[in-house]
Amino acid sequence: MEKQQKDVTIKDVARRADVAISTVSRVLNGLDKVRPQTRERVWEAVRELGYVPNSLAVSMVTGQTKAVMVVVPDFTNDFNGAVVQGAEEYLKEQGYTVLVLSAKGLSEEAFESLCRRCSKLADGMLAVPGSPDLIDYGKWTKPFVLVDGYGREDGGFSVEIDNEEGAYLLTEELLKNGHRRIGLIGGFPGVSLGGRRIDGCKRALREAGLSENSLVFIPGSHFEETGYRGMTELFNMPESLRPTGVVAINNLICIGCIKALAERGMKAGREISLVGFDDHLLARYSDPAVTVLSRPTIAMGREGAKMLVRLLRGEAVEERRVVMETKLLRRGSVKTIGG
Repeated sequence: MEKQQKDVTIKDVARRADVAISTVSRVLNGLDKVRPQTRERVWEAVRELGYVPNSLAVSMVTGQTKAVMVVVPDFTNDFNGAVVQGAEEYLKEQGYTVLVLSAKGLSEEAFESLCRRCSKLADGMLAVPGSPDLIDYGKWTKPFVLVDGYGREDGGFSVEIDNEEGAYLLTEELLKNGHRRIGLIGGFPGVSLGGRRIDGCKRALREAGLSENSLVFIPGSHFEETGYRGMTELFNMPESLRPTGVVAINNLICIGCIKALAERGMKAGREISLVGFDDHLLARYSDPAVTVLSRPTIAMGREGAKMLVRLLRGEAVEERRVVMETKLLRRGSVKTIGG
């Protein structure tokens, strides 16, 4: 790096790279329509000259901070971390600073206050809704995209999976293996993705010719304690009424279920069958491993970030609701019963 006698300007970078000032600006702001060779020449000039953009000046000229808020329900769920990873990778490639916040414990009023305070710090927001989802993201007046949550009726933007179909496939897997009394642990009816997963489980039962009396539903938030409590309640039931297969509504609940079984010296796929969402570490390395519906978690974060950047650039986003594909991973946690 050259020793500087004065502050290096964007003009100096343009002169060193032998390009127009506008080209340097496009490279620094992560915009398209710059050839890879030219982009590399600009970054080489930036490194050689030690150029540091004046972010305040850029913000005053463009009206943008080049920062994005990523809001997750909590930091305990591997899914949230994967979404942040995918989003952060893409946003950094595009020249954005990423501010990651947890909404855990925030009331709607507190979130509205947060939006007011952060509206001048960030150009847009990527949010993973909680469950139950008590926050009105419409309070954020700048562009925003939901990941793992469906868009609003007034035309919101979202990246998700078909949650109802996912729960249907997991329940169907139990039914195909002879299970006729199903436990469903977690979620709340009619609330965001949890409600859709409950609907999917019930649809699978109906299509199999079973009544809702075949379902033992234990509601609860999407955390380990719900799974632990739910599995404990099931084993406190008379054996004749106890479900033979359980659907865990999310990965943390699945972990709680596994913990409750382990404390009893039991295993999924032996005393009771278990299926759940997301290919988390414990699902992969339990003995036996757990049958799950795998989601492209990192890709969901990246796709959400791409959608948000297009919105921030004023580009048209024709597909407001992106539904990504899932895969059922069959493992040893489902026992075949009956004939």
